[in-house]
Amino acid sequence: MNGAPRSPGAGSDRGAGPGGTGIGSRWADERELADAIHGTVVGSAVMVAASLHGTLGQVVIAVVAAVVVYWATERYAELLAAGARGRVLDRRSVLAALRHGWPMLESAFVPVIVLLVASALGTELRAAVLAALCLSTALLAGLGYGAARRAGATVAGALGWAAMSALLGVAVILLKLALH
Repeated sequence: MNGAPRSPGAGSDRGAGPGGTGIGSRWADERELADAIHGTVVGSAVMVAASLHGTLGQVVIAVVAAVVVYWATERYAELLAAGARGRVLDRRSVLAALRHGWPMLESAFVPVIVLLVASALGTELRAAVLAALCLSTALLAGLGYGAARRAGATVAGALGWAAMSALLGVAVILLKLALH
């Protein structure tokens, strides 16, 4: 990726540039992309830990609770830092800060939906968790690919970024397999 600085509004044109469609274009700017990656990895790691001894309900509650706490903590830290810099924290700025972190929740809940659907179809918990982790890995690959294409990378370069991003998901899957 080219590392060129971007203005705060950069990326707001979700369809602009190469690769402007697809999974990587859902979260358009750097902050949204970082939040989506964090949410995916944190949700997946909690899913692995909770599935070691928990039921389906306990796994879902653990993932949702952990990601919501992580999101709230990050949003609080951002607001606290903005206040320390002298920014006025009115209702509008607080709501904007909360919305900016929303991709963390969205990306973490997509694998939970896969977990619930797989379980509803009769898949045992261990296999349903593995299916959700595979989706998380694909999501990470898509985020890496889309971000690289928007940054001007060639298809081959973007595939390299996708592979590197997917390695985060593979690491979580390997953790799951090692613990079971």
